[in-house]
Amino acid sequence: MNAAEIRKLIAEYDMAGLAKLEQEVYASMDDEANDVSVLGDRLTNILGARRVLEEAQKQGVEPKVALRTFFKDVRGIIG
Repeated sequence: MNAAEIRKLIAEYDMAGLAKLEQEVYASMDDEANDVSVLGDRLTNILGARRVLEEAQKQGVEPKVALRTFFKDVRGIIG
């Protein structure tokens, strides 16, 4: 999971765009030429960005605020 990449995704895409990116990653996982670990990282970032946008909308806050909360939650789970 990469905070800078998630920040970039939430700045550049809406929920529909992130859903499309997610489907593209799933589709490319069928190709044996791809490195699944790279695709897994990409997918994790996309799913994180989707979660941030969902929470921002749900809580009525800016995505950057929801991003901070998201990573606090992640640290709580890991730590």
